[in-house]
Amino acid sequence: MKKTLLVLLTLVISFSFVSSANAAIYTDASVGTYEQELSKFPCDYQNKIKQLHNTYPNAVFVAQNIFFDWDKKKEVPVNWNDMVQAEDKLVNGVARSSIYYTAPASYRTSACDQTSGGKCVWYRASVEGIKYYLNPYNFLDTTHVFMFESQLYNPNQTVDGLEKLLAGTFMSNKNCPGSNKTYAQVIIEAAQKYSLSAYMLASRIKQEQGSAGTSGLISGNYSGYVGYYNYFNIKASGSTDAEVIKNGLEYAKSQGWTSPYLAITGGASFLRSKYIGANDQFGVKGQMTDYLQKWDPYGPQYGGQQYMQNIMAPYSESASTYKAYSSISGYNNLKYVFYIPIFTGAPNTTNTSCNAGTSIKKGDVNGDGKVSSADYLMIRDYIMGSYNIADNYKLAADVTGDGKVTSADYLKIRDYIMGVISSL
Repeated sequence: MKKTLLVLLTLVISFSFVSSANAAIYTDASVGTYEQELSKFPCDYQNKIKQLHNTYPNAVFVAQNIFFDWDKKKEVPVNWNDMVQAEDKLVNGVARSSIYYTAPASYRTSACDQTSGGKCVWYRASVEGIKYYLNPYNFLDTTHVFMFESQLYNPNQTVDGLEKLLAGTFMSNKNCPGSNKTYAQVIIEAAQKYSLSAYMLASRIKQEQGSAGTSGLISGNYSGYVGYYNYFNIKASGSTDAEVIKNGLEYAKSQGWTSPYLAITGGASFLRSKYIGANDQFGVKGQMTDYLQKWDPYGPQYGGQQYMQNIMAPYSESASTYKAYSSISGYNNLKYVFYIPIFTGAPNTTNTSCNAGTSIKKGDVNGDGKVSSADYLMIRDYIMGSYNIADNYKLAADVTGDGKVTSADYLKIRDYIMGVISSL
């Protein structure tokens, strides 16, 4: 069973407070163009994002370099070392960051956080492990970038896509007790009602309950709590399986979650109000990505409100989300918004002169240092209007030197690759 964190330091927020922020900082509707947002990233990030943009040409990648500090009541940058130290803390004897026993030894300490059947299954994460999974740069690949995807409602998500995500689990094409709908239909319903990502909800349940769904938190027959369910493991914490299940079902009982249907819709409401949409009350975005729900960079208590202890959870959940999207025809052309945190002093953030000492290679439109079929396909798609080449790479695409990118450039690169001509 995955261990989920009871909110360690609940932020006390007065809803009469009006933010000093001039406008919403991070909203899907207000981000700039791909090129505008790309320029805000450190150079090392830009290089990776350019490659991602080749796969997801309609996506926007937002440099999330300021966060709202509820104590100072203003937007502030967050220091990398402060985040590492915060996530390495014990609070009331409980570690903020844990990792499963199968993880590399260097990513865990010898301190046991939770046992199961007399065996330690969750360890306190080491500083090395925290630094690896905290660093956004490590996960800018086509699969795990989805840990940074906005979890606000996405109309591109479908019941069919959900069924593909749920394939092989106890929820696959099954009726959700407490309703006359399938689990996929219930998840879509909850997503629409609370303006959340349906794929995130499904991935979260898979992460919490596993494929078999045998946890006492959702069996409905756990002694002392018969008839109660907690599908998202909300407030399920403790040092043993029994403690985790009891605490989670005690919360389910307090909420009246007497069926899987009520547990899923109620859990979605909890996620919206406590994490994803909490800061919308004040015109700023909150923990609206998988990444931010583990790594909480909002002051004054960094790490004070996190959904999970498991430092690998965003990594695992993003793979499930990617799997669901990739089942959709044309998924790579959808309009994703990815919010990628940039911490002051973090690795790979110091190089800001992206064009210094570099040269543009003719024909190398994607910047990988070689001229291949990928380059002429990008030009073809650009000419057809389905892809936008970044300004600095239009120079590489203009192999004819006429100051514009046309079919003549496409044909010349194609001929070069086929060996018809020997140079560009």
